Amino acid sequence: MSSSWSFVAPTLQFSFLLPRPQLSPSLHQSLKWNRLSIRKNKAPRCVSPKPQSSQLDKFTLLLQYGTILAAVEAPSAMAVTGNNMEEDLVTTLVSGGIVAILYLFVIPPIIMNWLRLRWYKRKFLETYLQFMCVFIFFPGLMLWAPFLNFRKFPRDPTMEYPWSTPKDDVPLYKSR
Repeated sequence: MSSSWSFVAPTLQFSFLLPRPQLSPSLHQSLKWNRLSIRKNKAPRCVSPKPQSSQLDKFTLLLQYGTILAAVEAPSAMAVTGNNMEEDLVTTLVSGGIVAILYLFVIPPIIMNWLRLRWYKRKFLETYLQFMCVFIFFPGLMLWAPFLNFRKFPRDPTMEYPWSTPKDDVPLYKSR
């Protein structure tokens, strides 16, 4: 099995991305034989040059004209719509503050009370809905968690706070 080297035409895979240089007649004759590649038992062949596509030129010109027109016409289009007035900083800060207060201080205690009331009565859909609410409002719930404790506290009358350490001689649970 012997292989011979031959000149073959280049593939046109990405030729549309690169600009095609115009060749002078003297250079054109030297480029008559194209790229070297392995071809088995084939003689080198001559490739005739193809004229440059005029549709590619038209498309390039169309893109250039479209870019220029878009750049020139955009400011006047914005002026006609009248939507150039942005909200001022005070309005943005006030509305952001209202959302933050609702997110951090109003809704988390409501969710925690809902969890407390429905803990053993809920079905799958309500469990999923409660999980989603806890997931969405997690920072606010973590802010409220140390302060909302629905147990009957303090269980030990000697404890000043629910997080205090109980005394050893006092039982933790009431005898029934």
